[in-house]
Amino acid sequence: MTEGRKLVAYVGPYSFPNGGAAARRIYGNCRSLQYAGYDVVVSSGQLSDTPIEDYNGIPVVSLNERRHENLPTLLKHLMYFSAGKNTIRWLESLERKPDAVILYSGYSPYLIRLLPWARKNNVKLIFDAVEWYDPPGLVSKFLSPYFLNIELAMRVLIKRCDGLIVISEYLRKYYAPHFKNIIKVPPTASFDANGFASSAERHEPVTFVYAGTPGNKDSLSSIVSAVLSAHDAGRNVELHIAGISREKLSEYTPSTGFSQAVIDAVVKCHGVLSHSDTVDLVGRSDYSVIIRPNIRSVQAGFPTKFVESMALGTPVVANITSDLDTYLVDGVNGLVCPDSDVDSLVKVIDRAVDLALDGALRAKAKETADAYFSPENYAKEFKNLIG
Repeated sequence: MTEGRKLVAYVGPYSFPNGGAAARRIYGNCRSLQYAGYDVVVSSGQLSDTPIEDYNGIPVVSLNERRHENLPTLLKHLMYFSAGKNTIRWLESLERKPDAVILYSGYSPYLIRLLPWARKNNVKLIFDAVEWYDPPGLVSKFLSPYFLNIELAMRVLIKRCDGLIVISEYLRKYYAPHFKNIIKVPPTASFDANGFASSAERHEPVTFVYAGTPGNKDSLSSIVSAVLSAHDAGRNVELHIAGISREKLSEYTPSTGFSQAVIDAVVKCHGVLSHSDTVDLVGRSDYSVIIRPNIRSVQAGFPTKFVESMALGTPVVANITSDLDTYLVDGVNGLVCPDSDVDSLVKVIDRAVDLALDGALRAKAKETADAYFSPENYAKEFKNLIG
């Protein structure tokens, strides 16, 4: 910690630094805060035998908030309402209180505890809003403790915070009437892409990559079907998937139309990879593919994988959801699919194969990332937010 610099504490139930897209979001924002001249400490909810760590110059405190993860779902969601107690105890124990606390996730249990604590200690409380989940069904919408907790936070408690960071225009528009102090910050990332082969060195097959856990937000079945159809039409293409096992792949492959031998030849399933191995796979691919349905959770969020692919210089094939139309320019730094239909994606894949040796797409993808997704680009916004 540097004398004279304000201190910002990032808190929540996430794991850090090994917590997927959430951890990378927080790390990017912490870097922005450091560029803005703040000291930063991250307190995560992860279970850890090592109480204090350091990640690239960011102190990390593990508070064991996630101790109920192995309980049955309903009981786990009920116990979740006790979350945040360890965070309050940790904040109380600090001799030097932070000037601002940024909460990522946690929702109602954390906010119910942090709002009065922040008022009492004259600390700014800021929420980092990156999503707005859709309940899986009508019953969940009205009866699930977990989704009720999220709705209470999104519609009531967050509006009582002193400031807000939003990841998308959807969330900015919703909260703008309730906040004077609001900034929009997409996911940020920066990589050294020099180690990856240039387009001129690439050769067939043209490789497409999907990285992530599909859930409800990614149309992986459409991606698999489209690449198989393109191959069937004579295109020399491969799809590489990081995030699911070979055994689970059958859930996303067409039940008819393609033999298992063809599927095995075209679709390469890498299983769950470390983040560094995923970055390597994406960087060495010709295109990333992101196809998502038009649902609230997708419009409210923003795909970290889009940012990371662009930062690696790998053009993206995607339909327009969230704020992608601000950054993705068809035929310039990637390719736009008009919708999430398989037939539409097959046509775009056909174009992508013809453009695969166009080095300009890769160069423009990297330029886009440097212009919009580098952490230092948002230092001024954070300075305005925190003061």
